[in-house]
Amino acid sequence: MKKLVFFTGICILFLNAANAQEIKEIDGIYYKDGKLYTGEFTSRHENGMVKMTAKISEGKKEGIVQVFFDNGQLNEIRSYKNNLMDGTWEMYNIYKVKVSVANYKNGLKHGKWYIYDDKGTLLYDMEYTNGEKTGTWKKYDGAGKFISERKY
Repeated sequence: MKKLVFFTGICILFLNAANAQEIKEIDGIYYKDGKLYTGEFTSRHENGMVKMTAKISEGKKEGIVQVFFDNGQLNEIRSYKNNLMDGTWEMYNIYKVKVSVANYKNGLKHGKWYIYDDKGTLLYDMEYTNGEKTGTWKKYDGAGKFISERKY
């Protein structure tokens, strides 16, 4: 009898999980049960590890989005406003070293951008304004020594 109750309970859990509508992303907009989704969203790699976490508001990314490597380590931190990148975007390599810092405004490159090598040495110091290259761009070698610059 205990086995039957246990088996029935497992079947009910399985059927509920199978019937539950999952959150779907279509053209960058998130839906659940055919309606715009609001809440936390988590996607997973094939190995079950978290791939991405995001806050969704009325179907759109809003706030901080984190992207992870398939081993669970942090790969990116992005900032969104109304489903557009807005704010700082940081990327890390598999060794947990920051390899880039970039800024966006309303989905366009805007502000300072820094690109580093896999050891964290600055290679490029760049700037954008409303998606256009601006300011003085600087290039450095692998030892961090200034190489050249270009004005935009």
